Amino acid sequence: MTTTHIEMMQQLEEQFRPVLEHSPDGVYLWLDETHKTCNARLAELFGYTVSEWCAVPSFLDAFVDEPDQTVYARNYQQHVAALTFPVTFRFRGRRKDGSTFAAETDMIPISFQGHAVAYHFVRQVGD
Repeated sequence: MTTTHIEMMQQLEEQFRPVLEHSPDGVYLWLDETHKTCNARLAELFGYTVSEWCAVPSFLDAFVDEPDQTVYARNYQQHVAALTFPVTFRFRGRRKDGSTFAAETDMIPISFQGHAVAYHFVRQVGD
């Protein structure tokens, strides 16, 4: 039996529920642009509800300020997609209203059922 991406996300949400519910940071799990989830803290940090955040079609365009999109994508490719090792770095996040804020993320690559999954913590830091 093949597990669909929707089923995978449901399983990930269940497995990571304690972290999603209790982390002081914003947390998200990202399989691809269509299959992602986050906790309420992360959605609120970016000015969205959880369902709105999950429905955004382009992660980089919506949540990362344009000057930082290249470094964000490069870190994703080199650490998460390649399943190498975690990385922490700062970037400017973009809120739903277009305002930006200084943020820091911990990108943690995990493998789930043979797929690379982005397991990220995000927090606002001083400008």
